[in-house]
Amino acid sequence: MKTTTAIISLKTIDRVTPGLCVPASLLAAITLLLSGPSTTFAGDATWDLNPTSGDWNTATNWTPATVPNSSADTATFAFSNTTNVSISANTEVNGITFTPAATNPYTISVATPNVFSRDLVISGAGITNDSGTMQNFVTVGGANFSLSAIVFFHSATAGSLTTFRNMGGETLFFDTASAGNATFINHASNGSMFDRGSTEFSGSSTAANGTFINEGGFSPGVTQLLFGSTTAANGTFINNGGTFSGAFGGATVLGTTGASAVFTNNGASASGAFGGLTSIVGGTAANAVITNNGASISGAGGGRTFFFDGTAGDAIITNNGAQVSGGGSGVTLFISSSTAGNAALIAHGGLGGGEGGTIFFEDSSTGGTSQVEVFGNGKLDISAHDAPGVTIGSIEGDGNVFLGADNLTVGSINLSTAFSGVIQDGGQNGGIGGSLTKIGAGTLDLTGANTYTGKTAVSGGVLQVDGSITSNVLVNRHGTLAGTGNIYGAVTGHGTVSPGDPIGILTVNSYTQPVGSGRLLIDIAGTGVDQFSVLDVLDAAQLNGFLDPVLLNGFIPSIGDEFTFLNYGSLSGAFSIQNGGIFDNGMERWVVTYHANDAVLTATKNVPDLGSTLLLLTLGLLALAYRNVSLRKQI
Repeated sequence: MKTTTAIISLKTIDRVTPGLCVPASLLAAITLLLSGPSTTFAGDATWDLNPTSGDWNTATNWTPATVPNSSADTATFAFSNTTNVSISANTEVNGITFTPAATNPYTISVATPNVFSRDLVISGAGITNDSGTMQNFVTVGGANFSLSAIVFFHSATAGSLTTFRNMGGETLFFDTASAGNATFINHASNGSMFDRGSTEFSGSSTAANGTFINEGGFSPGVTQLLFGSTTAANGTFINNGGTFSGAFGGATVLGTTGASAVFTNNGASASGAFGGLTSIVGGTAANAVITNNGASISGAGGGRTFFFDGTAGDAIITNNGAQVSGGGSGVTLFISSSTAGNAALIAHGGLGGGEGGTIFFEDSSTGGTSQVEVFGNGKLDISAHDAPGVTIGSIEGDGNVFLGADNLTVGSINLSTAFSGVIQDGGQNGGIGGSLTKIGAGTLDLTGANTYTGKTAVSGGVLQVDGSITSNVLVNRHGTLAGTGNIYGAVTGHGTVSPGDPIGILTVNSYTQPVGSGRLLIDIAGTGVDQFSVLDVLDAAQLNGFLDPVLLNGFIPSIGDEFTFLNYGSLSGAFSIQNGGIFDNGMERWVVTYHANDAVLTATKNVPDLGSTLLLLTLGLLALAYRNVSLRKQI
């Protein structure tokens, strides 16, 4: 006789956001080992061709007439006229084998109509399917919160060509058990919130190459990887949206690593329903590929990925816009102390007037070295973030960036990008005075009409304005401001201001060089009006720094060539010219002439200074005289 072991998973759910489980309520899959004595005889056995019933736990349905119910037993299924098999008592086996003869698909069910729990435990080799036919397993919950489960222990695997449907029951993995290549469908409950289907991983178990489909409903189907060193591995996780008003989307909750898994969160299919959800709680998305799809129904929510104190790692996360006006978009949300890591974060625009995909940073979350791309009416929104703001690796695309009152720092990965969208104040949390800081060695080219009202700081690399910004700009020592656009604020240059791209006109409201710092770099490739850089200052120019004329493409101006490189409304101070203004191997010298409203750079002949020439001649004569005196004394 054999005493079997029953496994019970305690399910608890608390929603503070529709369809979202918070950390305190994500303690599902805490296990209790309860002894459930069974006095059936056990041994290896094969399911009969014509059993008397579909009851697994009836000995006469097997050959030999013994119920496989031991950690050493293997249950074998070949061809049979009865393929609907049900577990009527807690049962444990080492493995289940489907032979090549099992061409009629089996359905093995674990149901708990009115008892506390009923489990099928697979604790050894796991499931082997040699039939070439999909074999099916079902768990069904019962009344009074009764539970049913299929449990994989030790190194057991769920095998290949196997489908597990959890309809109020659950599939559990412990130790180093593996989901293999199986498919798991976790059905939602449209009644009690406690009788949804779920698949749960603990210990060092792995999702392997499994496929996990979580359906939406009143209580959504869920896949959870929360404890120990579990991994999503190369699994595929599909979280479908709700199908009726008020329904939540299916969910995957990750507290460990997403490894190289694929997560897809689909939009809801009914107005008032929520989209599918991937919630990363203290874990990492690692190298996962995550897609949040927008809704195709007006009033329906889009797919979502939420990070709570977790990291996006090196994931690629795409947020697609809604496909119809009034539909919700795909969303990625970073809250608490979560971080975007080194992820690629992409937000696409909606179709037919639908909302664009959205990336939110809130609370004290960080942008890490993430590469952010926003397109169409897709958006990045940091307006609900704690002050001072967020740093990201790069920004590109033609979408929208909402700053609220916060600062966005861009460029930590030294990548050169162009952004033709609009960086602006406001966002979901409102706020004005948003600001931008450029860091790193790369170039950020702003080609759109940006409207944020806070300052702009260029602390590293190049901020190239080929569109427009409205704010005051501070160019720090290691930064460069360039471009052919318009800056409607004041420019203060401790670093380099280089109009053009490299040739062209940069228009600013005012320009100040602090005493002894700042460099105005003027590129010159010819004498034509479109062959050299121009800084057009609408108001006051205050000059206390350096002018650096740079010749391009081998061009050497002729004596007398003039270049009107600076326009201004008023002027104070003057430039110091780099390298004394000497060029062309010392043959020419630059001279600046300041007029009422412009400054002209003129190439002149480099004539040696007369005083210096006389001094050198005198010193030479004195040296010659001293030599002659010395020679006479020797004679």
